[in-house]
Amino acid sequence: MRTLVFAAAFAAVAFTAYAQDMGAPDVPPSACEAIPPAPTPPNGARANATQIQAAVAQYEAWNASATAIMQCRAQEVRGLQAQVAARTAEYDAGLAAGRDAGAAWQAQLDAFQARQNRR
Repeated sequence: MRTLVFAAAFAAVAFTAYAQDMGAPDVPPSACEAIPPAPTPPNGARANATQIQAAVAQYEAWNASATAIMQCRAQEVRGLQAQVAARTAEYDAGLAAGRDAGAAWQAQLDAFQARQNRR
């Protein structure tokens, strides 16, 4: 009987190790747009006022666009964090159930063995 319990425990540990070594799943792409590269700042030592104003306008347009995209990404992150929390809770509950089941089985096997040794 102890051999059976040992084999079951070994299988559980081996499966857990295997599941952890499966590697990270592919990450799906974002549903949000890609963040465009920031515009190159002007050379402040050489640019005239018109060039600076045009560069500032270009930067402000880029910043507004990038901010909207980052808000979309932040919403995605919040959704993914909620998924992680839910899956983690399910995983932890499964681990706890497995530990409880193993302890219950072991207690019954110990009781059986004790009864066998009395005969």
